Amino acid sequence: MGGGCELPPGIPALIHGERVVSWRTFDEHANGVAAELLGAGLPRQAKVAQYLRNRPEYLESLCAVFKASLVPVNTNYRYSDNELVYLWRDCEAEAVIFEAEFTHTVERLRGRLPNVRAWLRVGPESHCPEWAVPYSQAASSNAVRVEAPWG
Repeated sequence: MGGGCELPPGIPALIHGERVVSWRTFDEHANGVAAELLGAGLPRQAKVAQYLRNRPEYLESLCAVFKASLVPVNTNYRYSDNELVYLWRDCEAEAVIFEAEFTHTVERLRGRLPNVRAWLRVGPESHCPEWAVPYSQAASSNAVRVEAPWG
């Protein structure tokens, strides 16, 4: 990899309602999430399920997955419990990034998904279960450009 480009600090990358995310913040958040996923021991090309609605964290985490040389798995938020388990088992997901509103669903399914190593919860840090990492914590953990160890 190497190289890279300098991002203008205030240029908007995403606008979601009243929320504006600059390119710099977008890149820093993607680096933090990528570092969290790699730190959880995910190997090259591991599958990361994204169980999210349309919001900035969806695109940040998608970028993070690519930075870490992992594979994104889009997940429809309307799926039933059995459909979620089928999808995540079938694709061999090793991480799930999920919306706070789906916490109870994910909690019900965790025992049926023993291969998932990392759970990242998007939403307020308060009420985040101990088995999940708050997305905002991961996103703000590493502003340094992440490069997967296997290049």
